[in-house]
Amino acid sequence: MIRAGLAVLVVGLTVLALALMVNGQRGYTDWTTWAVFATVMATAHLLPLVWKGEPRRVWDVVAVATVGLVFYWVAIVLPFIALSTSFVQTMAVACALAHLWLLPGRR
Repeated sequence: MIRAGLAVLVVGLTVLALALMVNGQRGYTDWTTWAVFATVMATAHLLPLVWKGEPRRVWDVVAVATVGLVFYWVAIVLPFIALSTSFVQTMAVACALAHLWLLPGRR
């Protein structure tokens, strides 16, 4: 139940942060490619809810998505850390890391 909640939070917080307009900027319109990348990486966290495959393989896919989300955070969010949406995106990445930590199949 906690893992499902974290997965939904990762997606919800990522989409929320990219959809909000702050200082005349909106993620989905100003840096569309990065926004789509972050959304896809966040959505991969829903995979364990719909695919009951081998836990190790599911963990590997979610781990790659988490690394992608952290890379996005470092490349795009960190330079603008003073903006209010940066906090929401930081929370999304923190939830992604917690979700990955709690998934079965971890080495």
